Amino acid sequence: MSVVGVVPAAGLATRLQPLETSKELLEVGGRPVIDYLLERMRAGGADELRVVTRPEKADVIDHGRDAGATVILGTPASAAGSFSLGVAGLDPGDLVLLGFPDTIWEPVDGYAHLVDQLGDDDAALGLFRTPDLSRSDVVVLSGERVTGIAVKPEAPPSDLIWGCAAVRRSALDGLARHTEAGTLLDELAKAGRVRGVYLSDSWVDIGTPESLERARASA
Repeated sequence: MSVVGVVPAAGLATRLQPLETSKELLEVGGRPVIDYLLERMRAGGADELRVVTRPEKADVIDHGRDAGATVILGTPASAAGSFSLGVAGLDPGDLVLLGFPDTIWEPVDGYAHLVDQLGDDDAALGLFRTPDLSRSDVVVLSGERVTGIAVKPEAPPSDLIWGCAAVRRSALDGLARHTEAGTLLDELAKAGRVRGVYLSDSWVDIGTPESLERARASA
C-alpha cells in the first residue's frame, strides 16, 4: 500500500484577486502557505505528493517540482475534480491523504493520527472547531462516527468541520460525479464508513482577504 498526498491547487482565487502570485504561494509566517500542507502530508507518511494545478500557474508548477512533488496539469472545475485527477492511476488499495493548500492547521502530525485510526473504515476525517462555518463542510458526529456532512450550509448543524482526510483509493471512484469532495464523503458517512478524528481548534483558511490578514497577524 502506498500513501499518496493529493493537493488541489488549480483554483483561480477569485475572492483574493488581484494577486501578484498564485494563492498557494502567498506567504504566511515567512513560508508559502502550500508548504504547511506538504509538510503535514510528509509527516503523515506520504510516499508521494501530487500537486494538481493549471498549465498557466507556472509558479505553482515550479514550486511543486522544487518541493519534490509530482505535478499533474489540468483544468478541473472544482476541488473534487482536482482530487479526481490526482488519484488517477493509483492502486485501489492505496491510501490517499486529502487536504487544501490554502489552510493551516495543527497538529503537524495530524495525518498520522488519521492513518492510525482509520481501521476498517473507508475514510478518517480530521476535525476542527472554527467559527467560520459557512465556507466549510460541517460534520455531524455521533461518538467517533461521522453520520453526515453539510457542504457550506446556511444553518450549520454543528461547530465541527473536516479539514483533512485519509481515504482509501477504492472509496474515491465516485469523485467525478461531484463538484465538492464533501458530498462524496457525505455518501460514505451515511453508509457508516467514515470515522471522525478531532485534531484541534487551530484552523485557518486564507481564502478571503480578511482571513489572510488574520492568518498573517497571528503567524
